[in-house]
Amino acid sequence: MDSKKPHTDPCLTTQQNVASNSCYEIGYDGIRNRIYFSILGFWKNTDSVPDFLKDWDRALQLVAPGFTLLIDMRSMITHPQQLNGIHEESQRRMQVAGLSRIANVMPIDRIASLQVTDSIKKIELPSQHFETCEAAQDWLDKTMV
Repeated sequence: MDSKKPHTDPCLTTQQNVASNSCYEIGYDGIRNRIYFSILGFWKNTDSVPDFLKDWDRALQLVAPGFTLLIDMRSMITHPQQLNGIHEESQRRMQVAGLSRIANVMPIDRIASLQVTDSIKKIELPSQHFETCEAAQDWLDKTMV
């Protein structure tokens, strides 16, 4: 994948880019009050994502309480355990900012999918798993307050 070109999904057309690199993308749609987070491939360690929490802080400054999150993990490869801490910290920050529901587009990689399922159990928010961004987007749109 060309790291200079963003990995944008055609169903996510109204988002503004917050962060984009070879490991992840974070976008925000102010009309829907929604963050789009794409996990791309394999992250070797925290050095692979040095600005991860700073990027999340920038995204969370844009949202209003009650925001939704669409996570696209289709291309995610299983992450080392040492990365759990930064994922959990980003989840804590999202909850403080007022996250209301999560739509997860699950990894194709089976082990990564199990890893994600285990991580999601720790978040006490409404969430649903999907195979496509379109289905995830539709579910979040239907549940908008």
